Amino acid sequence: MLRAYLEKILGISTGSDGDIKAKLIGELMQRGLAGEGLADKRVFVVKSHYPERWGAQRFYCERAILLIRNPIDSITSLFNMVCTGTHHRSILNSDFKKFALIWVEFLQTDISVWKDFHEFWLKSKIPVHIIRYEDICQKPYPTLKKVVEFITNKEDITGTRLEHYVKLATSESSPEIYKPREGKVNGNLEKFNRIQLDYLYRETGNLLKLFGYDKIYTDAGADDVVTPEQ
Repeated sequence: MLRAYLEKILGISTGSDGDIKAKLIGELMQRGLAGEGLADKRVFVVKSHYPERWGAQRFYCERAILLIRNPIDSITSLFNMVCTGTHHRSILNSDFKKFALIWVEFLQTDISVWKDFHEFWLKSKIPVHIIRYEDICQKPYPTLKKVVEFITNKEDITGTRLEHYVKLATSESSPEIYKPREGKVNGNLEKFNRIQLDYLYRETGNLLKLFGYDKIYTDAGADDVVTPEQ
């Protein structure tokens, strides 16, 4: 969604360091991300999962946008992607109980990856702009305005043509490359029990506080999450 917004605002394709011969990456190109697999001067912004994994190619960058999402939603979305082999399909809610041991093992492994990934970029020596998925969904104009200012290295684009394009892009419904599974904000709480939420908080509490997600974990009541017996 962020890439689609930026392409709409800037009029330039975004790229990635992925291999378009890979199924999921090739599908993104087929669905409209024409710059998929490009990491050169033909594109302005390049998506990468580094250092979680190496892309198909290396490229030089001057600054980075760190796109984050609450682990409750991001880990659930990744589990759905791994299980279905697609960007947009989901397993049944009942499958999280049916395959509870697999889900718990995945959760414990991926939260460690999530933590290491974000700590790496927070320590980066290049300028890093943090943007939350939730803010793109809930307050797109100010969020995208700040992103464009960061990308173009402008202190303030108020009153410029760029700001006009940001307003145009955010005055409509958010662009979609593919129909998301649910695209919910904090919408997967019911898939976690209290023990799992406490585990996530113990492992990543400092990051959750920094990104503004901590109260979701500490304030969740018994009615919001499944019990350990379930």
